[in-house]
Amino acid sequence: MKNFITVFFLNIFLISNAYAYLDPGTGSIIIQGIIAATLSGIFIIKTYWFKIVSFFKRDSKQLDKDE
Repeated sequence: MKNFITVFFLNIFLISNAYAYLDPGTGSIIIQGIIAATLSGIFIIKTYWFKIVSFFKRDSKQLDKDE
């Protein structure tokens, strides 16, 4: 475990430059992906939220009838 921690910290502190290139289109693709994921998540939550609420409303009405 001690060797793992030593190697881990050496990798963090001895990082060299990657000299990588990201073109301007990459940023717009990332932004589009974030927007799409956010809107998809909102749509899924909205869809299942109504199903969950209707399930509990129906369940509480049945409980009132049973009592």
